[in-house]
Amino acid sequence: MTRGGPTLIVRMLPRPSFLALAAVCSSFAVACANDGARSRDAADAAPRDAAPSPQDATVAPRDAGPARRDATVVTSEDAGTRDAASDGGTDSGDSTAAPPDASPADASPADAAEIGDASVPLERVPGWSVRKQSVTPDGVRVVLEEVLTSFTQADVGATRIQLLGPTGEVQHGFDAPAGSFLSDFCAHPSGQVSAVLIAPDRTVALVRLDRTLSLLATHTIHDPAVHDDLAGVDGGPTDLFANGFAPDAARIASAGEDVVAVVYSSFYSVIAYRASFAGSAWSDPARTLVEPPRPVTPFLPIGGTFDTFGAIVDWFRPQLDTDEEGNAYVSIWAHPIKVRAHVTAFHDGLAPLHPEVPHASDSDVLLTRLNRDGTRAWSRVVGTENEDEPYGIRGRHGQVAVVGRSRRFPGTDNTAWDAFVSVSTTAGELVGSRAIALDASSIFLSADLSSGGTWFLGGSDGWSQNPDGLSVITFGTKLLVGLSPFDAAPVRHVLPVGPRHNEVRSVFVDTRRVWYGGHEDGPIMHTADADLTQIHSTAVLGAIAE
Repeated sequence: MTRGGPTLIVRMLPRPSFLALAAVCSSFAVACANDGARSRDAADAAPRDAAPSPQDATVAPRDAGPARRDATVVTSEDAGTRDAASDGGTDSGDSTAAPPDASPADASPADAAEIGDASVPLERVPGWSVRKQSVTPDGVRVVLEEVLTSFTQADVGATRIQLLGPTGEVQHGFDAPAGSFLSDFCAHPSGQVSAVLIAPDRTVALVRLDRTLSLLATHTIHDPAVHDDLAGVDGGPTDLFANGFAPDAARIASAGEDVVAVVYSSFYSVIAYRASFAGSAWSDPARTLVEPPRPVTPFLPIGGTFDTFGAIVDWFRPQLDTDEEGNAYVSIWAHPIKVRAHVTAFHDGLAPLHPEVPHASDSDVLLTRLNRDGTRAWSRVVGTENEDEPYGIRGRHGQVAVVGRSRRFPGTDNTAWDAFVSVSTTAGELVGSRAIALDASSIFLSADLSSGGTWFLGGSDGWSQNPDGLSVITFGTKLLVGLSPFDAAPVRHVLPVGPRHNEVRSVFVDTRRVWYGGHEDGPIMHTADADLTQIHSTAVLGAIAE
């Protein structure tokens, strides 16, 4: 069986429903049986017989808890105490799902975070989760929100982009068409917004919105050259389709009024597209191959209903950002076989960071810079001594950071994951890579760099995972830390407490504030095994002083 055959099957799925993908992967594993790719970990045990007893909506402050490995982690000076948590709360569903059409005007009473002589209320939006936020040059906040859904359901959740006023009121909005998924957005100096939209058939389109988020133009990316990126394969795709495993397999970033979009394709390649917008039309995108086609055998759960952090499909999701000059930075999860495929295509001599480790239990991160004209500048392998997974990227002020999580122990032991960050200069020189042990397991999902040189990193802390499987089994708390300089002790900023699972999914720094967004009252792997209505969350948006 050629690689092209099963690739086409995955592409035709309307959404990566893991129940359907499990059947696909049984045949796909045969095609890749000799590719040297490891299975991720031992599979989870069957779903729990009974859900744990419901957790109260009011979450009590956490006890001091176990000592952290990194004893130098401190809280912000005015914090007093760390943010309260559910003490590693169990995976259960307890609150009633709120309507997903709520807006910040419907939010619960504000928790004020003091910012100098002003206060920024914590906005809570029932039914949604903030995936990304930005601030336009004239100070308007733009947010991308989604409704969380189960991987057992074929339909993607609703997604929308909103412009928010000074007090969080919605001024304008753009909703994804039914069945389509807004995978990412970016704001331009003009105040216009661009987005990348994945349709139900996995085609990928560029979307341009004006300053009020009214639609200006949509352009579906067609790329018959996808098939030519790997010679000698029959039956491969003849056009661009987003990979079927990750619902958000595309990213977009601005280069002035132009855009760079990156797609993890159905052919398991990573391709960048540059396009400009003038008048009322997009230019035909120019392509750059970032990573060549190379399938890896996915590892899928045998139970559960929700993919916490999107971790199960992190292998099939690119990360993208641009710097002030319009150079683009792309990172992907890089098993040694992906590194070998990269070297075969680009002849740059890269190698896994620890070739002495059996590659069935190792992976790093491939980081590539593309110049503004789309030419390749450099690629690097970054990471720590154990397996690393990338979940976010940020290029700013001459540096680029990749963030995610790293196994605390070697091999395939999931007992503990630590928040991971690797920083390089925009010239490709490594500043450093760190795995930061906090409470229980932790992950960074987003990062931004202040003009003063402080990295602000957002994510989730205090959760735990099945040591032998994929399930996150206890709830996490909101996580926001600062590093200044990069190798300094992390300073944790105390954030308002929320019920069930909490994540900071987006961090953005302006001249006065560090904005953060994500959700609370969210699910984890087995929360909704008995009742899918327990997959819901409350979006949060707040800020601390920069």
